[in-house]
Amino acid sequence: MSTHEAGISGELRRFLRGGVSLEEHKEATAQTPITTFIPAEVTIPLAQHLGPPAQAIVKRKQVVQRGELIATAEPNGAPVHASVTGTVARVALSPHPTLTEAPAIVITVDPNAAAPQCTDDPAWATLPRDVMLARIEAAGIVGLGGAAFPTYRKLRLPDGVRVDTVVLNGAECEPYLTSDHRLMLESPKDVLRGAWLLAQIIGAQRVVIGVEDNKSDAAVVLQAAVEQLSLSPAPDVLLCRTRYPQGAERQLVEALTGRRIPARGLPLQVGVLVQNVATAIACYQAVRYQQPLLDRVLTVTGPGIGHPMNLRVPIGTLVQDIVAHCGGLDARTAMVIAGGPMMGRALGRLDVPVIKGTGGLLFLRVDDVQREPYGPCISCAACLDACPLGLEPNQISIYTEAGRALETESFGTRECFECGCCAYVCPAERPLVQFIQIAKAAFQTGSAIGLGVRPGVVHG
Repeated sequence: MSTHEAGISGELRRFLRGGVSLEEHKEATAQTPITTFIPAEVTIPLAQHLGPPAQAIVKRKQVVQRGELIATAEPNGAPVHASVTGTVARVALSPHPTLTEAPAIVITVDPNAAAPQCTDDPAWATLPRDVMLARIEAAGIVGLGGAAFPTYRKLRLPDGVRVDTVVLNGAECEPYLTSDHRLMLESPKDVLRGAWLLAQIIGAQRVVIGVEDNKSDAAVVLQAAVEQLSLSPAPDVLLCRTRYPQGAERQLVEALTGRRIPARGLPLQVGVLVQNVATAIACYQAVRYQQPLLDRVLTVTGPGIGHPMNLRVPIGTLVQDIVAHCGGLDARTAMVIAGGPMMGRALGRLDVPVIKGTGGLLFLRVDDVQREPYGPCISCAACLDACPLGLEPNQISIYTEAGRALETESFGTRECFECGCCAYVCPAERPLVQFIQIAKAAFQTGSAIGLGVRPGVVHG
């Protein structure tokens, strides 16, 4: 069925400034259904979200059930639950994908354990808002689009703030990732129920789901589910032009609602709350079944992995176990990225776990990675045209290179959300995002001393 036959408007929504058209690499996994992999052992970090890490309440040799609380939340934090049934092997410092090393609970999986049954609450849709919110908080849900901000904090609106629209982010604009695409295709009703639930909690009158037009099949499936569920308010499924970074909050809100978020502002300031489709599903499962966030659906892909897949794995699954499950590495693999190539983070080792914010693993070969030295800025202004915020990454890089990072605020250092459009179009292949990160670090420390960089350095 086409989007026209499904009743979806043919108008492609778009943001107005900058952005880039990326080469697509989704074909390896876009039509690959989500499958489940359970390793022999999981390593569950206590720090997986923005905010203070959780505090472990289990000890070595303790038997735990899948879904059991194993670490309590600190104020403004999120709790952590056992993602498998098994025995605690140790609570100790372990390799971490973003913190180098951090405390974690290692659980040896009981392969014979029966899956715990979740209790269906038939009255879930009529629960008071504070009960819905409490269940989301207890489930340890964080933003699954990558930010990992505790969801209950985002849903607890400040006094005096009114939000009339929930925007559900189904753009998935990173060029290799397809896990959100598969979730929309395989669980459209859960996506819609989750979106409706979020609107009930914050009192929004409208729900809009934005899907890029390279995933029009998902839009068709969602629209069919809209008509079957008869939710009120009925979500609007809208197609967006495929253009990076369409999935960024600021760009998605502008494309779908026409509202522009102020510089360094939040969607709440224009009456909008944005959540990822995977987060919406997790919220629905938490409220209806009181199910904690236990698994992560992620795309494992790239020319450096044997068998690209969309996988559902227990949180805490080690990357090295996923590599083995997916057919191992190509001998020429040179880089592993947690996330997509534009905003992901390179991993220095494979014995790190999947955490709540991990949406993909990308394996690139040596030929796929830039290894040539970057050159000086040639003042072509390509980065100015590409920046979706109208910032000046060229000037930030020049000043930072000269040891003057603290003088870059007027060029937009603090506003940048590091989408990578500037570096993507730079003909001199300058690592502009890294320059901006260095400048941000200078603002945090109040000093640019020790942050010197030189042109011509090999990067990649």
